[in-house]
Amino acid sequence: MRTSKSTPSFLHFVEKLSISMMVSWKQHKEITFFKDIKGFTLKVMVKHLLSIEPEEPLALKILQDFETFMRGFVSLPIYIPGTAYVNAVKDVGFTRGDFLDVILSKRSLNDEEIVCIVSDIMLGGYETTATLLALLIYFLGHAPNVFQKLKEEHEAIRKRKEDGELMNWEDYEMEFTSKVIYESMRCGIVVKFVHRRALKDVQYKGYFIPAGWKVLPVCTGVHLDPSRHENRTEFNPCRWTDKASYKKVMPFGGGPLLCPGPGLAKVEISFFLHHLVLNY
Repeated sequence: MRTSKSTPSFLHFVEKLSISMMVSWKQHKEITFFKDIKGFTLKVMVKHLLSIEPEEPLALKILQDFETFMRGFVSLPIYIPGTAYVNAVKDVGFTRGDFLDVILSKRSLNDEEIVCIVSDIMLGGYETTATLLALLIYFLGHAPNVFQKLKEEHEAIRKRKEDGELMNWEDYEMEFTSKVIYESMRCGIVVKFVHRRALKDVQYKGYFIPAGWKVLPVCTGVHLDPSRHENRTEFNPCRWTDKASYKKVMPFGGGPLLCPGPGLAKVEISFFLHHLVLNY
């Protein structure tokens, strides 16, 4: 899920989608931010992965199917008719006639492999990005000085642009915005732990881990480690001025199983924040 300078149309798509959300929100006194932002991130994913326009009926069907899947994903795996788990199991079969068919002709994989790949990528690029955005807004709401500095950065970008001119890759170089995103990932800890399996017997700090056992490194232990982060509970984006700070967190996992879409997530969040801080 890499983004590159060869796809300015994708940047424009993300920005136009962000603008449409701002216009929609201005028509309401109250909004359900997390619900709306999940719709935003899913629309970006179906466009980026499957080249489906958000207004197409198929995109709406995918959103419904994936919401059903997510409710079952975090539920108890008890097979009782009518429960979220059972509905999700049934939905896996139904979705084959929807977005899976779109990519069947593009991949030399069997159905099970396609389901796994799409589910993993959609889960990583949809739910986690939406959760991070919601947490980021929460942190900004409790740090007015950070919000003001963020707004000043985006006002400076807007002053360089003509009226109605969309942003480009040069505008994406948002130094303070990047710090805000990383600090939100550190404090929010969207992914609480990562799944790993021991490929061979391991001795670690006096513990014996047999081959085949699952190991779940907990990110909280790294992100809130007082020996690594001064004033660990403080939301302070300026700590990322020190480049060494980037080696003290693991928001995207690590090793061969590093999250494939950190660039995409940062583009979504940066462009969305640009219009949010300038409109509210």
